[in-house]
Amino acid sequence: MTLLIPHLTQAAAATIINIIVFFLQYTLPLALVALLIYAIPPINSALAWNVIGRSIHASLCPTLLRTDTSSLRGTGWRVAVYSYLSVTITALVAIAGILMPLGLGAGHPVLAPLKITPSSFVADTSPLGLATSPRGAYVYSRICGTFEYVTCPGSSDTSTSAIAPDVVATFNATPYSPFSMQFRRYYIGSSPGIDGTLFYSQFSTTESLILRTGIFAVGGLIVDMDNPGIGLWNHTLPVETPHGGMWQQDVLWLEPVSSCVDTNLTLDYTLSNAVSTHENDKFNLTDRGGFFNLTHDFPTLNRSGQQGDLWQHAYAGAVLSNFVAMESLNNLTRNESFQAGKMQVMDLWFLQGATNTSANSTAATGLGPDLHTLCQGYSAADTANITNIAVHCYLLVAPPQRSDGGDPRLPADNSTWTQQIFSCAGGTRARMQHVEFSFNGTMDLTALSFSRSDMETPVLWATEKTELTVGDVNLFWGRVSDSLDGDPSLWTTRSDVFYIPAGATDAGLLGPVTISPQTSTLPALAWNSIQQLATGASSDTSVADYTALSNFALYNKFQTLISTNPQSGAEQMQNLMWTDLMANNVLGTTSNSSLLVQANVPSISYDLRFAVPALLLLLLWVPLFGGAVCVLLTGLLKLSHVRHLLNYTGAGRVALGSALRPVYPESSRLTADPGTPRADDEKYWAKGAGRTPVGIQPSGWSAPYSDNSTEFVPLSTYKQ
Repeated sequence: MTLLIPHLTQAAAATIINIIVFFLQYTLPLALVALLIYAIPPINSALAWNVIGRSIHASLCPTLLRTDTSSLRGTGWRVAVYSYLSVTITALVAIAGILMPLGLGAGHPVLAPLKITPSSFVADTSPLGLATSPRGAYVYSRICGTFEYVTCPGSSDTSTSAIAPDVVATFNATPYSPFSMQFRRYYIGSSPGIDGTLFYSQFSTTESLILRTGIFAVGGLIVDMDNPGIGLWNHTLPVETPHGGMWQQDVLWLEPVSSCVDTNLTLDYTLSNAVSTHENDKFNLTDRGGFFNLTHDFPTLNRSGQQGDLWQHAYAGAVLSNFVAMESLNNLTRNESFQAGKMQVMDLWFLQGATNTSANSTAATGLGPDLHTLCQGYSAADTANITNIAVHCYLLVAPPQRSDGGDPRLPADNSTWTQQIFSCAGGTRARMQHVEFSFNGTMDLTALSFSRSDMETPVLWATEKTELTVGDVNLFWGRVSDSLDGDPSLWTTRSDVFYIPAGATDAGLLGPVTISPQTSTLPALAWNSIQQLATGASSDTSVADYTALSNFALYNKFQTLISTNPQSGAEQMQNLMWTDLMANNVLGTTSNSSLLVQANVPSISYDLRFAVPALLLLLLWVPLFGGAVCVLLTGLLKLSHVRHLLNYTGAGRVALGSALRPVYPESSRLTADPGTPRADDEKYWAKGAGRTPVGIQPSGWSAPYSDNSTEFVPLSTYKQ
């Protein structure tokens, strides 16, 4: 049977138990003594008096009744010091016994030494995990060519989707390759003129994670929504750690990189009948410097390959889109515009299609084919290589902010609003992350927690070397073995980060290679979705709506990001969208059958403030116990003397006569003839029961004996 007591900690419960035990410890002996005194006969043996005396004097009776044994007057300073110390120690023991448990608490787990521990796969039971397709039949494949099939790198046949064995071997030399990720959901199909079965991604959103924060696990991934990105790792947890533990692994990390530049143009409007229309069809395009202060210099890009500057791409998009917008507005010139100059527009056609902007929406727009090429820095006709990194350019219409000082969470008729327009450039970079895993022993992904840090040394990254154009191929890329540095079939670079190269899916061309069975195209599909689906330009409802038109929680989150810091807020919005899309569509496959784990060992914590009485006891114990050990070890005190004193100070011995005798100057016990009794010895003996000094008979004394035995004679015989 178990008793449950709410609102009580273990430490408090232990304290209450100690108080009860302390109360019983001192009251039960008092009760027993009272019953003993009532029940004992008037005549007892010496041994019985020993037991009776010990029981009575060991209780609180002498103290409560102020008897001789508790009196300190006339006892001498040594006995007084002992008595005071005894009382102090008794009080400290009682107080310490009550207070000390209050300092107890559950401590942080202590890590045991590293140990190789078997691990087991843990399935994701969330909606995202339940929607994941089975893994057993998954096959990696690829096709190349946009308008007609071409031979893929490493292959010699245009009619097969099989990946060249040399390519697989090259990138599979480490567990951080394009073959360490798969489509989360896939469609088993085919392509005309291609032999074999093809697995295509069913790109969609099953469970949007964009409103979550922190770093957490979903099936096959580690997702970070604070510093957006995903780690490719198929979750295996140690199976012999009931209290959990900690381990470390290197994980391939994919993360979005965005840069946004303010175009210095805003959309301004007044809401009217917003409840029925949910949008506004009349906007004022306000010049905040984007037109009248537009630079005369054509923007340039630093074409340094893997060291590309995304801000330059975003800046180029801002300059060029503003220039095109001025041409679209009746060839508006810089001199014709001015600060806060307003131009009424019926729609946003000049922004290439952002027509769904209102006080509850966020839109991303295209830049048109020519502007895209100039902003991205590559075209479908360029050679696919390691230096042509995948950059995606678009315009972002930021979430509405109230311009009349009202609460942005409360749209109303006649409220005025403004929305900033940003030019953004986004890309994807891979990096190795050193991830520290910890969990509480529960075999569930929700029991995991993570921290990550950069690798201390750069690693070798590679891309296939080919003469194919960006529009004809999606290159394989990934971390490779150091032995492949300088391999003629690869473009390699040693770096902390690696920007994914552009391919046909990034170029946005229509054709079989764009909708590719190749898993390395997933980052491009995510960026394409941000550009197309967030604006409502696509009718695809399988992907989350990031306009925030009907998701007010997301709307508030985006509003907060923009109001805190417009530029970084716009960048963070894009990064969160990309991470959400990737988490819904990518699955990591890297797993482990065993892990090097530091298991958690349970511990307790203690608040030392509650140990003050115990510390005082310790301060008394050290000198007292040390002194006792010292006198025993040095022979200053012998245990035989202690035993002798214990025997002859027993209540029965004292009552019948023992080695204790009165000591005073006039006593015959101090004369040269100690064996000769005096007539007044009985009087002095009686005084000895009070405060007359009494001592142990010296060994040289010869008291009168009845028959030379070793026992003292009764007092009546002694007096004869």
